Amino acid sequence: MKKIVLFGDSLLAGVMKGEPSEILNRYILDELTEMGFPGYEVVNLGKRGESSTDGLARVDEVVEAQGDFVVISFGTNDSLRQKNTVEVFGENIKEMIESFDASKVILLTTGYLNTAIITMGDNNRQQRYVQKAKQVAEDIGVNVIDLYHHLTVYPKPNEFIQTFDGIHPSTEGYHFLGALIARDIKEKLLAEG
Repeated sequence: MKKIVLFGDSLLAGVMKGEPSEILNRYILDELTEMGFPGYEVVNLGKRGESSTDGLARVDEVVEAQGDFVVISFGTNDSLRQKNTVEVFGENIKEMIESFDASKVILLTTGYLNTAIITMGDNNRQQRYVQKAKQVAEDIGVNVIDLYHHLTVYPKPNEFIQTFDGIHPSTEGYHFLGALIARDIKEKLLAEG
């Protein structure tokens, strides 16, 4: 069975109402099956509250999981809690990505925040982390999903965010995210032939 490893913060842990869940895992697998690519399992190594520095400290655990695909997503805690500057975040992400075969990696950017709920949030700051992630992905040559962009091109992005905390995707948001990840994996599979 082929393996998709999710490596990141609470976004990839599928946090719903403050607790990790299987929601993102299920949506990714459902979408892949519907696209004609069944037979995958998800190993979810997402952890709440982690910055890119925390993630870098456990990258060996992710390498050992031997994923056929690795989805990496950090940055919200770097930005929201200002744990790391944009430059340090970029260096950390670069080092994480370089731990894997670039053809296996999908980098997911930070998302949009509902700042009416999470008042300490700053979407301008979030976007600086998004741009850094995109720059690192381009420099290394890995696929990137600009989650912030995908959420904000929709006229009502708050519908994709939980009212519980203003940070994590709603059920619809996780469905959308699962579809984006599955689409990227499908494109990689089709490119491999």
